[in-house]
Amino acid sequence: MAKKSRHERWHFPCELFSYFASDGLILNGLLARSRKVNKRVIINVFGMTSDFFASNRYPVFHDVLRGSDTDIFFANNRGFGSVTRFKRRNKEDVFAGTALEKFEDCVFDIKGAMDLLASLGYKDIILQGHSTGAQKVAYYQYKRRDRRVKGIILLSPSDDYNLAKRNLGRRFNKAVKLAKTMVAHRKGHLMTPAWISYYSASRFLSYADPKNAEARLFDYEGLMREFSRISVPVLAVFGSREQCASKSVRECLDILKRKTGSGDYEGVIVKGGDHSFRRREEELALLIAGWSSRVCP
Repeated sequence: MAKKSRHERWHFPCELFSYFASDGLILNGLLARSRKVNKRVIINVFGMTSDFFASNRYPVFHDVLRGSDTDIFFANNRGFGSVTRFKRRNKEDVFAGTALEKFEDCVFDIKGAMDLLASLGYKDIILQGHSTGAQKVAYYQYKRRDRRVKGIILLSPSDDYNLAKRNLGRRFNKAVKLAKTMVAHRKGHLMTPAWISYYSASRFLSYADPKNAEARLFDYEGLMREFSRISVPVLAVFGSREQCASKSVRECLDILKRKTGSGDYEGVIVKGGDHSFRRREEELALLIAGWSSRVCP
């Protein structure tokens, strides 16, 4: 196991890559190799504002996978942080982060990671997303139908649309109306009032208005058409103590099972796990390792 001190430090070998999203944005990622040469890799896509350092979940993944036939690539994306400065290939500054990113641009980020890993010799690639990252990997495969993707793993695939409705309550319609007014007045890049969100008006509408793909993807009360068109194997995982679900996690998994277009769907509840699977990291990693070996023998 990786050595962890009382200060929560982890030590394990990895390689840092700088690479281009397919629209030229410069991104970074960490490749943790399980052994010298492997053909299978999991690309992990983070959720809102998150990165590799945000959770002990990721070093545990490496511990469990060590010596196996599966490597893992922790792919940064333009949703990193709240507001973050990136650069393009031409050195142009781009301000993104969760508050400002355009959700649909996740296709550029994931394709860049896919191309990088393919260039390193990986033949079997699995996309894994946590929270909003789950929406991103699902949207990527819906849009691209990338034959290099052998399966997708959805960790805590939240219904942000209905969560926004629940959290805002009677103020939800007012919030959407105000955000739309801001966009109509070319102020969509500005932050909404704090009672609505900590994101720009356009970013808020991305998950709060079902006209947008992000709001529809895991709307467990909706048609979920984008998700239903994904045909690769799917593993969906919730913790039993998920705090960001609009329904019970069992209901969510049952709905995913009914809506999936995959002939190989598996839904699992990790007992005692919360949205981030705290203190259940090893159990989650073992589940992912076993599933990955099965779908890519």
